[in-house]
Amino acid sequence: MKPLRQSAIAMACGVALATTLAQGVAQPTSASNKISITFKQMGVPVEAAFTKFSSSIQYDPAQPTAAKAQFTIDINSFDLGSAEYNKEVLKPQWFDAARYPTATFTTSAMKVLSASQLEATGTLTIKGKAQQIKVPVQVKTQGTVHTFEGLFKIQRTAFAIGTGEWEDTSLVADEVSIRVLTTAQAPK
Repeated sequence: MKPLRQSAIAMACGVALATTLAQGVAQPTSASNKISITFKQMGVPVEAAFTKFSSSIQYDPAQPTAAKAQFTIDINSFDLGSAEYNKEVLKPQWFDAARYPTATFTTSAMKVLSASQLEATGTLTIKGKAQQIKVPVQVKTQGTVHTFEGLFKIQRTAFAIGTGEWEDTSLVADEVSIRVLTTAQAPK
């Protein structure tokens, strides 16, 4: 397996978990939910995504600081665009999906940064390693539909993604960008 695809998978997991926190409304519509990651392998950007995750969201625009979100990401849904690469990143040196089939993000606090931006603080757990992260979340509302977009960065090595020979960050960069985009219908 090429190093580029392996590192992309590892980074995608971290991104997927962290970005899921950006969904802040009940009843997300699955067609519009996306968790994507970007990382660099040998200096070349690589993109990947998690195609399966679930969320529990509580959001009231009148009380944004009371918003809560919990996400569970199916590690086996990581997609680098190649069945061979997808299988490789599930191995122990990357996501170790047999031992850690899910990644999670649970918010603990929400801060208002502006009329259209929140900062979600929560715990991201990947491969049994937990880290507190902060995610800026853009919020757009049209009628009863809320759109949330979060973009943040993690260090893959903090979650033991890419161990052994893959710990070398000159081959696969340590920094992984995670983007979460979701649209949700407000409860009636």
